[in-house]
Amino acid sequence: MQQQYSSDLYIPQDERRLRAIQRRGESVDRTVRDWSATVLEVLPKAIPLVKEELAIISLFLAQQRRLNLELDARNPESTLRERLGKLLPFLGDGSPDLDAVRAVHRIVSTRLESDIDRTCAQFCEAQGIPAVSDPVIDWRVAMRFMAQGLHRIASQIDLKKDYATSSKRFELALFAREAAADILQRRRSMFSAFQKTEAL
Repeated sequence: MQQQYSSDLYIPQDERRLRAIQRRGESVDRTVRDWSATVLEVLPKAIPLVKEELAIISLFLAQQRRLNLELDARNPESTLRERLGKLLPFLGDGSPDLDAVRAVHRIVSTRLESDIDRTCAQFCEAQGIPAVSDPVIDWRVAMRFMAQGLHRIASQIDLKKDYATSSKRFELALFAREAAADILQRRRSMFSAFQKTEAL
């Protein structure tokens, strides 16, 4: 029997189900990271971001993609098996195991958030800046905002097939330049704030 002790703790009913969840988690993780990397590859090359910022934006973008996949998995379109299941109960309705879906996405979400925190912390440590501070939070929020905007536009394009002919590529490039300029400003403000603090 499957056990679920709370809304935050999902225990698969057997080892096979556990391995299936782990495999699905690895698959989702690869899918969202590969997609976010593809988005970054088509951005203008001259945007004023350092490699650490691009890495963080890529992780935020992967997290946004993961969230959309989770929403799709929780609300799938009706399938033939589902419709038959209502008429012939012994077939099962083919609907997703929502507890398993949540478990898979919780694993991937936690991993992505951990990578975001670690990358931000490493950058701040290298610059001698406290990772938990208002200027750093503002800088981090600007990168999240850019990732959300990129996702909104890029998710409307088949990046592998249609990017070169899609009118959305101009919108994507324009948004990327504007958002990157804001991140640059936040980074400069962050450095300026702590240089003044250290000089006192």
